[in-house]
Amino acid sequence: MNFFTLSHVGQVRPNNEDYAESFQFKWCTHDGKFQTFTALLLADGMGGAAAGEFASSSVIKTFKDALLQNLLNGNPETFATSDLRKFITDTVHQANQAVYQKAQATPEMEGMGSTLVVALIYQDMLTLGHVGDSRAYLLREGQYKQITRDHSFVQELLDTGRITPEQAARHPNKNVITRAMGVSATVEPDCKQMPLFVGDVLLLCSDGLTGYSDEKAVYRLLRDKATDPNSNFRAVCEQLIEMANGGGGGDNISVCLYRHKSF
Repeated sequence: MNFFTLSHVGQVRPNNEDYAESFQFKWCTHDGKFQTFTALLLADGMGGAAAGEFASSSVIKTFKDALLQNLLNGNPETFATSDLRKFITDTVHQANQAVYQKAQATPEMEGMGSTLVVALIYQDMLTLGHVGDSRAYLLREGQYKQITRDHSFVQELLDTGRITPEQAARHPNKNVITRAMGVSATVEPDCKQMPLFVGDVLLLCSDGLTGYSDEKAVYRLLRDKATDPNSNFRAVCEQLIEMANGGGGGDNISVCLYRHKSF
């Protein structure tokens, strides 16, 4: 299997407010060729206890339902070759409304919200969307880089040159996000598309990984263990979780791992 998803409560939090899923949908075309569509979905809820759990699970459920409806109720290739950036944007609006309206109708859930990062892969194209500070990273030919930009207070300080990356890593407000699902009536995701090449490794993660592990150590693990076509992705995900827990595990930890291959 070239993808795997895993979530863990961490070492401190009493419950897991993250929610992550991944799946591949395969079909045979009229000329006898198999096609594959992969979806990686990850959300980090906030609001405490049931509120955060509801927000993250609601966001992912909305996305999963919309994806399956489009893939199962029509020609999957028509959907897979459509404007998936528009699909992500439209579904973000739908998921945002679901969480926002629930919060408005339920006083004890007021202020709840969620981050989101979603990766859709068809043939050799990645469509990526995100809201908040859950991230996507790409490992390609030994080069490892973040391919999402955090919607956060610290990111804004970085962008304006007021702090250094070293200062950002230990900034007291590093968990303050400037964009989230369900907090207000509307929200806009950042979306982009980029080509994928055979052997590329994609990592989606919540800040429970990035906040409690060393980025260079994550890179070395992915380089050494995830680039091998025969690697055990479950074991790699478990090692990522262990790494964050070893660093304190002060938050829930979720990872979606994917390695691109020719189909």
